[in-house]
Amino acid sequence: MFKAWREEYRANQAVKRQIELERWQQEKQWREDDRAARLKIAADNAPALAEHNGHMKTAAGVSYLTLICHEDTWTFMAQRAFGQWEPAWTQSTKPTSMAQIHEAPGSVDSTRFTVDPNLPPGRIRKLGAASGRSGLQEVLLSGHNLTQLLGVLYEGIKEDDAAASARCSRLYNKLADFVELVDPDAEAGQTTGVSFRIDDSLDAAHVTQ
Repeated sequence: MFKAWREEYRANQAVKRQIELERWQQEKQWREDDRAARLKIAADNAPALAEHNGHMKTAAGVSYLTLICHEDTWTFMAQRAFGQWEPAWTQSTKPTSMAQIHEAPGSVDSTRFTVDPNLPPGRIRKLGAASGRSGLQEVLLSGHNLTQLLGVLYEGIKEDDAAASARCSRLYNKLADFVELVDPDAEAGQTTGVSFRIDDSLDAAHVTQ
């Protein structure tokens, strides 16, 4: 009798292990299918490499662009492009002395950038509540800054994280909209310092007073 019980117990354990294995394999397949679907969507959203290279080439020739966007939007892009950023910051030059480090926003670590974006004082202006555009700011971007942003956003489109990929895709396309307006063959200096807004909104018909 004990032998029969032992064999039954072993059989039951084998069945449980098989069920767990099949469950694990199914969940693994679901995860792989989900990841493949996300990557396909990201790949479909990403511009062709030749198109992206064209955007980069054109952006590199821009003298500067006054970008108007919400400080949170800029923070998302700047953290990816430069390594560190906080919404309240108006400059990002690396400190040259300990005194400057102690005066800088945040901790010592927050002043360390993977890339120096070269945005000295005066290149970011908070518009403030008085302007009726609380949270918005103006950022003066050089062509060099613009290519950095396009580069990291293009790579971000291909990420596995669907939310980050969607944000990168939308912001990349916004900057690409500006780049596609640039005429490299036009006479230099005609539209230096043009302003470009990232500021999607509702149609006025949907706004209630």
